[in-house]
Amino acid sequence: MDKIVSPTPIAILLATYNGERHIREQIDSLIGQTFQQWTLYIHDDNSNDGTIAIIKEYVSNYPNRIVLLDFPPTYGACQNFLCMLYKVEAKYYMFSDQDDVWLPHKIELEYERMKALESMYSKTPMIVHTNLVVVNEHLEPINNSFWEYERIYPKTVQTYSDYAAVNCVTGCTMLFNEEAKEAIKRPYTNALMHDAWITLSTIAVGGIVYPIEEPTILYRQHGENTLGARDASLLTWKYKIQHLKDVINANIQHYKQMNAIKKISLTRYISSKVRYKINIRNK
Repeated sequence: MDKIVSPTPIAILLATYNGERHIREQIDSLIGQTFQQWTLYIHDDNSNDGTIAIIKEYVSNYPNRIVLLDFPPTYGACQNFLCMLYKVEAKYYMFSDQDDVWLPHKIELEYERMKALESMYSKTPMIVHTNLVVVNEHLEPINNSFWEYERIYPKTVQTYSDYAAVNCVTGCTMLFNEEAKEAIKRPYTNALMHDAWITLSTIAVGGIVYPIEEPTILYRQHGENTLGARDASLLTWKYKIQHLKDVINANIQHYKQMNAIKKISLTRYISSKVRYKINIRNK
């Protein structure tokens, strides 16, 4: 399919797969935003439930706001989001999961912060991202701060090597500009997740990643999350030893991902992880 030019400043990209249980709540939360200069683009990854029927209903009701993209399945959230990103042209982009709920001021808050940053750093790749409220399937709070829940401290993650320790940017909270998209110079075959790939690409070229402490999303946790929140207090040394193979494999893949974008020595990779652990120990 040919590239699509968004008629609005912000293109929201929503990847779906068997999301019929929660997708209405998510789309309704987008429609209820205080900032309305956006277009929603949806691509479904070959769902076999009622997801497509629900999407087509919304497209029919909001033909000038919601677009269902037609291209082959990508078989994975990461590839789905990145394929949409390459097919849609806009000034700014946001990613939307199918099972969360956006708080009404989310887009307005991030857009205003982005415009303020751009007034100081013109033509610079930029990402604005926020905290989240961790909730259960019924939207009942588990923790009012995802960063606290996972012991993530975005203000301590500033250089490229710092991202060896943790990806502090959650995809569904991101607002990024077209310059950040253009910072992606390499094929995304090594990408583990779309948010990390774009964040690393932005940092690698000297871009800005700006955290906002305020939560803007009810981050729903259930049995079918592609990636979800994990209570950091449960990730003890005993747990890590029991899952040592998984931990090692995850680090190997993350190291390959970072090197695919910008070279980082194994020594620096390991030292950055150790330094981060030391820095957050007393927080």
